[in-house]
Amino acid sequence: MADYSAQRVRSKTRAAVRKREEQVEQDEMESGELNLIPYLDMVTNLMLFMMATVSAGLILSQINTTLPDKAPKGATVTPPQTNPDDQPLGLYVSIQRNEMVLWSTSKLEGTLKAPKPGYVLPRLTGTTGKPCDGAYMCESNACGNGTCVTSTDTPQPIYDYRKLNEALVEISTRRYAGKARKIETYTIVLQADGSIPYSVIVSTMSAMRCRMPEFGKAATTCRMPNENAEFKKSPDPLSSDGKYFDTVRAPYDPKTMALFPSIQFSSGFE
Repeated sequence: MADYSAQRVRSKTRAAVRKREEQVEQDEMESGELNLIPYLDMVTNLMLFMMATVSAGLILSQINTTLPDKAPKGATVTPPQTNPDDQPLGLYVSIQRNEMVLWSTSKLEGTLKAPKPGYVLPRLTGTTGKPCDGAYMCESNACGNGTCVTSTDTPQPIYDYRKLNEALVEISTRRYAGKARKIETYTIVLQADGSIPYSVIVSTMSAMRCRMPEFGKAATTCRMPNENAEFKKSPDPLSSDGKYFDTVRAPYDPKTMALFPSIQFSSGFE
Protein backbone atom coordinates (compact mmCIF):
# COMPACT_ATOMS: atom_id res chain seq x y z
CA MET A 1 0.00 0.00 0.00
CA ALA A 2 2.88 2.35 0.86
CA ASP A 3 4.58 1.66 -2.49
CA TYR A 4 1.36 2.47 -4.34
CA SER A 5 1.05 5.82 -2.51
CA ALA A 6 4.69 6.78 -3.30
CA GLN A 7 4.17 5.95 -6.96
CA ARG A 8 1.09 8.18 -7.11
CA VAL A 9 3.08 11.06 -5.55
CA ARG A 10 5.89 10.72 -8.10
CA SER A 11 3.43 10.60 -10.97
CA LYS A 12 1.71 13.75 -9.76
CA THR A 13 5.09 15.47 -9.36
CA ARG A 14 6.16 14.65 -12.91
CA ALA A 15 2.84 15.83 -14.24
CA ALA A 16 3.19 19.11 -12.35
CA VAL A 17 6.73 19.69 -13.68
CA ARG A 18 5.62 18.93 -17.24
CA LYS A 19 2.69 21.28 -16.93
CA ARG A 20 4.95 24.02 -15.56
CA GLU A 21 7.40 23.61 -18.47
CA GLU A 22 4.58 23.85 -20.98
CA GLN A 23 3.31 26.96 -19.24
CA VAL A 24 6.80 28.59 -19.33
CA GLU A 25 7.19 27.82 -23.02
CA GLN A 26 3.74 29.23 -23.73
CA ASP A 27 4.55 32.41 -21.79
CA GLU A 28 7.81 32.85 -23.74
CA MET A 29 6.04 32.45 -27.05
CA GLU A 30 3.36 34.93 -26.07
CA SER A 31 5.86 37.46 -24.71
CA GLY A 32 8.14 37.21 -27.78
CA GLU A 33 11.26 36.31 -25.71
CA LEU A 34 13.58 33.59 -26.98
CA ASN A 35 15.37 31.11 -24.70
CA LEU A 36 19.01 31.20 -25.92
CA ILE A 37 20.44 28.71 -23.47
CA PRO A 38 20.03 25.66 -25.75
CA TYR A 39 21.65 27.55 -28.62
CA LEU A 40 24.58 28.62 -26.46
CA ASP A 41 25.09 25.02 -25.43
CA MET A 42 25.18 24.00 -29.08
CA VAL A 43 27.70 26.72 -29.99
CA THR A 44 29.92 25.83 -27.03
CA ASN A 45 29.95 22.15 -27.94
CA LEU A 46 30.69 23.01 -31.57
CA MET A 47 33.65 25.22 -30.60
CA LEU A 48 35.08 22.51 -28.35
CA PHE A 49 34.77 20.01 -31.18
CA MET A 50 36.53 22.34 -33.64
CA MET A 51 39.37 23.05 -31.19
CA ALA A 52 39.91 19.35 -30.58
CA THR A 53 39.96 18.71 -34.32
CA VAL A 54 42.57 21.44 -34.98
CA SER A 55 44.79 20.22 -32.11
CA ALA A 56 44.66 16.67 -33.38
CA GLY A 57 45.52 17.89 -36.85
CA LEU A 58 48.58 19.73 -35.57
CA ILE A 59 49.78 16.76 -33.54
CA LEU A 60 49.21 14.23 -36.29
CA SER A 61 50.42 16.41 -39.17
CA GLN A 62 53.19 14.92 -41.28
CA ILE A 63 56.70 16.35 -41.14
CA ASN A 64 58.74 15.74 -44.25
CA THR A 65 62.27 14.76 -43.24
CA THR A 66 65.09 12.81 -44.79
CA LEU A 67 67.06 10.43 -42.62
CA PRO A 68 70.83 10.41 -43.13
CA ASP A 69 72.27 7.56 -45.09
CA LYS A 70 73.94 4.80 -43.15
CA ALA A 71 77.65 5.40 -42.76
CA PRO A 72 79.93 2.95 -44.52
CA LYS A 73 81.00 0.08 -42.36
CA GLY A 74 84.25 0.77 -40.58
CA ALA A 75 84.19 4.51 -41.32
CA THR A 76 85.85 6.69 -38.68
CA VAL A 77 85.95 10.42 -38.05
CA THR A 78 89.43 11.85 -38.51
CA PRO A 79 90.27 14.47 -35.86
CA PRO A 80 92.06 17.64 -36.98
CA GLN A 81 95.81 17.40 -37.09
CA THR A 82 97.56 18.83 -34.04
CA ASN A 83 101.25 19.57 -33.78
CA PRO A 84 102.56 17.32 -30.97
CA ASP A 85 104.88 20.09 -29.86
CA ASP A 86 101.91 22.39 -29.21
CA GLN A 87 100.11 20.02 -26.85
CA PRO A 88 101.14 19.05 -23.32
CA LEU A 89 103.19 15.87 -23.25
CA GLY A 90 101.67 14.69 -19.98
CA LEU A 91 105.11 13.93 -18.55
CA TYR A 92 105.37 11.94 -15.33
CA VAL A 93 108.30 11.07 -13.11
CA SER A 94 107.27 8.07 -11.03
CA ILE A 95 109.49 7.25 -8.07
CA GLN A 96 109.42 3.68 -6.86
CA ARG A 97 111.51 2.02 -4.20
CA ASN A 98 114.14 0.68 -6.60
CA GLU A 99 113.85 2.92 -9.65
CA MET A 100 112.64 6.16 -11.13
CA VAL A 101 110.68 6.18 -14.42
CA LEU A 102 110.13 9.05 -16.86
CA TRP A 103 107.06 8.53 -19.06
CA SER A 104 104.07 10.33 -20.57
CA THR A 105 100.31 9.95 -20.65
CA SER A 106 100.29 11.23 -24.25
CA LYS A 107 102.51 8.27 -25.24
CA LEU A 108 104.72 10.73 -27.12
CA GLU A 109 107.56 10.08 -24.66
CA GLY A 110 106.90 6.46 -23.81
CA THR A 111 104.49 5.01 -21.26
CA LEU A 112 104.78 3.63 -17.76
CA LYS A 113 104.60 0.06 -19.05
CA ALA A 114 106.82 0.73 -22.05
CA PRO A 115 109.19 3.61 -21.23
CA LYS A 116 111.73 4.83 -23.75
CA PRO A 117 115.33 3.59 -23.50
CA GLY A 118 117.19 5.54 -20.84
CA TYR A 119 113.99 6.67 -19.11
CA VAL A 120 114.25 4.05 -16.36
CA LEU A 121 116.77 5.17 -13.73
CA PRO A 122 117.75 2.52 -11.15
CA ARG A 123 118.37 3.44 -7.55
CA LEU A 124 122.04 4.10 -6.82
CA THR A 125 123.77 2.26 -3.99
CA GLY A 126 127.26 2.22 -2.50
CA THR A 127 127.81 5.94 -3.00
CA THR A 128 130.21 6.39 -0.08
CA GLY A 129 133.66 7.30 -1.41
CA LYS A 130 132.36 8.23 -4.87
CA PRO A 131 132.65 11.71 -6.43
CA CYS A 132 129.90 14.21 -5.64
CA ASP A 133 129.15 17.88 -6.06
CA GLY A 134 126.39 17.93 -3.47
CA ALA A 135 124.77 15.90 -0.73
CA TYR A 136 121.98 14.93 -3.14
CA MET A 137 124.40 12.40 -4.68
CA CYS A 138 125.22 10.65 -1.41
CA GLU A 139 123.21 8.08 0.55
CA SER A 140 124.78 9.47 3.70
CA ASN A 141 123.49 12.94 2.79
CA ALA A 142 127.06 14.22 3.21
CA CYS A 143 129.50 15.36 0.51
CA GLY A 144 132.96 16.49 1.63
CA ASN A 145 135.78 17.67 -0.63
CA GLY A 146 134.00 16.30 -3.70
CA THR A 147 133.46 12.84 -2.21
CA CYS A 148 130.53 11.15 -0.48
CA VAL A 149 131.48 10.61 3.15
CA THR A 150 129.86 8.81 6.05
CA SER A 151 127.58 10.61 8.47
CA THR A 152 125.24 9.96 11.35
CA ASP A 153 122.19 10.71 9.18
CA THR A 154 119.75 7.97 8.29
CA PRO A 155 120.75 6.59 4.86
CA GLN A 156 118.58 7.97 2.05
CA PRO A 157 117.75 6.38 -1.31
CA ILE A 158 119.62 8.03 -4.18
CA TYR A 159 118.68 8.12 -7.87
CA ASP A 160 120.55 9.37 -10.90
CA TYR A 161 119.13 12.88 -10.93
CA ARG A 162 121.63 14.02 -13.53
CA LYS A 163 120.42 11.46 -16.05
CA LEU A 164 116.84 12.51 -15.38
CA ASN A 165 117.83 16.11 -15.98
CA GLU A 166 119.66 15.20 -19.19
CA ALA A 167 116.57 13.39 -20.49
CA LEU A 168 114.36 16.41 -19.78
CA VAL A 169 116.87 18.74 -21.44
CA GLU A 170 116.87 16.49 -24.51
CA ILE A 171 113.06 16.49 -24.69
CA SER A 172 112.88 20.28 -24.31
CA THR A 173 115.59 20.83 -26.92
CA ARG A 174 114.12 18.42 -29.44
CA ARG A 175 110.58 19.75 -29.19
CA TYR A 176 110.79 23.43 -28.28
CA ALA A 177 114.25 24.95 -28.85
CA GLY A 178 114.37 28.08 -31.00
CA LYS A 179 110.62 28.77 -31.09
CA ALA A 180 107.86 30.07 -28.87
CA ARG A 181 106.92 27.42 -26.34
CA LYS A 182 103.34 27.35 -25.09
CA ILE A 183 102.83 27.79 -21.36
CA GLU A 184 100.83 24.53 -21.14
CA THR A 185 103.91 22.50 -22.09
CA TYR A 186 105.84 23.39 -18.92
CA THR A 187 103.79 21.04 -16.74
CA ILE A 188 105.12 17.78 -15.31
CA VAL A 189 103.80 15.43 -12.61
CA LEU A 190 105.91 14.05 -9.78
CA GLN A 191 104.42 10.75 -8.65
CA ALA A 192 105.61 9.30 -5.36
CA ASP A 193 104.00 7.63 -2.38
CA GLY A 194 104.45 8.50 1.27
CA SER A 195 107.44 6.19 1.75
CA ILE A 196 109.71 8.32 -0.44
CA PRO A 197 111.89 10.63 1.71
CA TYR A 198 111.55 14.37 1.39
CA SER A 199 115.18 14.70 0.29
CA VAL A 200 114.40 12.61 -2.81
CA ILE A 201 111.38 14.79 -3.62
CA VAL A 202 113.45 17.98 -3.39
CA SER A 203 116.31 16.61 -5.51
CA THR A 204 113.88 15.35 -8.17
CA MET A 205 112.12 18.72 -8.33
CA SER A 206 115.46 20.46 -8.85
CA ALA A 207 116.25 18.12 -11.74
CA MET A 208 112.86 18.90 -13.30
CA ARG A 209 112.95 22.66 -13.09
CA CYS A 210 116.18 23.76 -14.77
CA ARG A 211 119.19 22.46 -16.62
CA MET A 212 121.75 21.32 -14.09
CA PRO A 213 125.28 22.76 -14.33
CA GLU A 214 128.15 20.57 -15.36
CA PHE A 215 129.66 18.46 -12.60
CA GLY A 216 131.58 20.61 -10.16
CA LYS A 217 130.52 23.93 -11.71
CA ALA A 218 128.29 26.66 -10.34
CA ALA A 219 124.67 26.97 -11.39
CA THR A 220 123.87 29.33 -14.25
CA THR A 221 120.87 31.53 -15.04
CA CYS A 222 117.50 29.81 -15.26
CA ARG A 223 114.67 32.08 -16.39
CA MET A 224 111.08 31.19 -15.53
CA PRO A 225 108.11 31.63 -17.90
CA ASN A 226 106.06 34.68 -17.04
CA GLU A 227 102.49 35.30 -18.24
CA ASN A 228 101.99 38.55 -16.33
CA ALA A 229 100.10 41.08 -18.47
CA GLU A 230 102.25 44.01 -17.32
CA PHE A 231 105.47 42.14 -18.08
CA LYS A 232 104.21 41.35 -21.58
CA LYS A 233 103.86 45.08 -22.25
CA SER A 234 107.57 45.67 -21.70
CA PRO A 235 109.62 46.05 -24.91
CA ASP A 236 112.11 43.36 -23.88
CA PRO A 237 110.79 39.77 -23.63
CA LEU A 238 113.62 39.00 -21.18
CA SER A 239 113.51 40.60 -17.75
CA SER A 240 116.52 42.72 -16.82
CA ASP A 241 117.07 40.78 -13.58
CA GLY A 242 117.55 37.51 -15.47
CA LYS A 243 114.59 35.79 -13.77
CA TYR A 244 111.76 35.75 -16.32
CA PHE A 245 110.93 35.56 -20.00
CA ASP A 246 107.86 36.10 -22.15
CA THR A 247 106.82 32.72 -23.58
CA VAL A 248 105.22 34.30 -26.66
CA ARG A 249 107.98 36.66 -27.79
CA ALA A 250 111.16 34.97 -26.57
CA PRO A 251 112.45 31.93 -28.51
CA TYR A 252 112.89 29.05 -26.11
CA ASP A 253 116.43 28.19 -25.01
CA PRO A 254 116.72 25.16 -22.69
CA LYS A 255 120.21 26.24 -21.64
CA THR A 256 119.00 29.42 -19.97
CA MET A 257 115.25 28.85 -19.55
CA ALA A 258 113.30 26.50 -17.30
CA LEU A 259 112.57 22.94 -18.41
CA PHE A 260 109.40 21.86 -16.58
CA PRO A 261 108.92 24.22 -13.63
CA SER A 262 105.14 23.71 -13.27
CA ILE A 263 105.30 20.64 -11.02
CA GLN A 264 102.17 18.83 -9.92
CA PHE A 265 102.05 16.01 -7.39
CA SER A 266 100.38 12.62 -7.48
CA SER A 267 100.46 9.66 -5.13
CA GLY A 268 100.26 6.03 -6.22
CA PHE A 269 100.71 4.64 -9.68
CA GLU A 270 98.30 4.45 -12.64
